[in-house]
Amino acid sequence: MRFWLSIAWEKLGSGNFAGYNIVQKIAFARSLVIYEDFIAAIGEARTIFITAHVGPDGDTLGSMLGFKFALEKACPHIQRVDCVISGKMPDAYSFLPGIKEILRMETASTLLTQYDMAISVDCGSPDRLGLARPYFEGAKNSANIDHHISNDRFGKINVVETTAAASAEVAFDILKEMRIPLDANIATCLYTGIVTDTGGFKYGNTTAKVMETTAALISAGANPEYIFKQLYEEQPLCQVMLQADALLHTRFNADKTIGWAVVTRELLTQHGALDEHIDGLVESIRRIDSVLVAVVFKETESGITKISIRSDTHDIDVSAVMGVFGGGGHKMAAGCTMEFSITDAPEKLLPLLEEKVRQKLLVP
Repeated sequence: MRFWLSIAWEKLGSGNFAGYNIVQKIAFARSLVIYEDFIAAIGEARTIFITAHVGPDGDTLGSMLGFKFALEKACPHIQRVDCVISGKMPDAYSFLPGIKEILRMETASTLLTQYDMAISVDCGSPDRLGLARPYFEGAKNSANIDHHISNDRFGKINVVETTAAASAEVAFDILKEMRIPLDANIATCLYTGIVTDTGGFKYGNTTAKVMETTAALISAGANPEYIFKQLYEEQPLCQVMLQADALLHTRFNADKTIGWAVVTRELLTQHGALDEHIDGLVESIRRIDSVLVAVVFKETESGITKISIRSDTHDIDVSAVMGVFGGGGHKMAAGCTMEFSITDAPEKLLPLLEEKVRQKLLVP
């Protein structure tokens, strides 16, 4: 441990980190020590299980596949790497290399009874792992790799970098520390994770480091034009019509600082759409100039309600509001599952948001 700390401080003494303050230097040195634990665990593992939260997104899938490609490429001692998710694979990410190698827990029949190492990426709590949770908890060792401030630190090893824009950025840093050379497949996957969690590099989490990281990924073979087109310019008709309908019926509070859409199972069926086709709707509401908080209420097949929420200002912490209902995320982007019907959920949530907005508007 002391050896790695000395290496960390030696690195921080270089010109690349001259602008870091003492808090940033301590955080970076701590990261390197945690990386040591993760790297050591990888060195001892022969079988690896990589999983993530139910309802995977671009950061989830990009991080999983980036790790899979990298470990298979650079770690000949590893005999098997299984990427597994619970729930449906979103069609929007079908362009990712290796996507067909990801197994679904609901249909997987070739999984081992126990793995040497289990890795969770982009997941804030173990209950969000779905059917993969027993495999994660039953592994001989486990690592929790994430960037959400609300993360429960549920792994034996926890690499949770809350200043990172995406779990894919954390994955990039780990692979860099492991000295694993990037290739086009790894770069494409990690770039996808970062571009989706930064909203196409338009969110406040788009830092200079993010741009340096993506520059390295482009140099390694990621194609920004191709990836952007696949993500944002190839939407099925059902998605466009569903979101147009939902936007047409968006509701607002009195001063239009809160906007929310309600997506029922009936509305999805009407447009022949799937849950994944709701993605991006909350952002469209957030773009309205008067809106400070945007919300999408989605009715699940079981009758309860999933929430996706965005804030338009750092002064309104929507992650804290989601925490009231057992959810979480980031200060300006979060979500939860509410044990209420699509009719009752808005009545439970909106008063809390009204109070948050009121507090914000009272501040000069």
